[in-house]
Amino acid sequence: MAIKLEANYAKKIGLRSYSSHQYSVTVRTEVSDLSKIEAASAHLYQQLQDAVDREIQHPGFLPGDEGQPRQVVPFNRGGAVAAPAQSNHASPTAAWNCSEKQQGLIEKLMKENNIAFESVDELAHHRFNCGLKQLNKMSASGLIDELFDTYRKQPKGRNSSPGAYQGGRR
Repeated sequence: MAIKLEANYAKKIGLRSYSSHQYSVTVRTEVSDLSKIEAASAHLYQQLQDAVDREIQHPGFLPGDEGQPRQVVPFNRGGAVAAPAQSNHASPTAAWNCSEKQQGLIEKLMKENNIAFESVDELAHHRFNCGLKQLNKMSASGLIDELFDTYRKQPKGRNSSPGAYQGGRR
């Protein structure tokens, strides 16, 4: 009796200009021996992963690319798109890729909480695989959320836990 084995591997990556790129491969095969399913599954998974990783490196048309030469972005097997070859950290005078409002808010949070540029730049490298000034709007938004969560100050004398008494008549 033949056992039917179906394997699917899919990957979706976020790209600039709020685009994304997805690729999926599905394979159906038959295995004649029940004891060989684990090995067949591992082999199929590796083949599918290699095929998807190889093909997804070519994102095709991206909004805003009209008239610009196409750039192939290196792909890391871990699922994250690698940043184009640059120095490890942004220079303080480099232009920001996020919106002016996001830049202003990040700078304000850094100033109010006495956070060094290098610390936030390192956080950006750790979380988004690129420097602070290279963050796109979506990544900058995620960084801002993390800064708020980490450095949010509670009002004095208030307990912000859910269901906590917030004052009023007794």
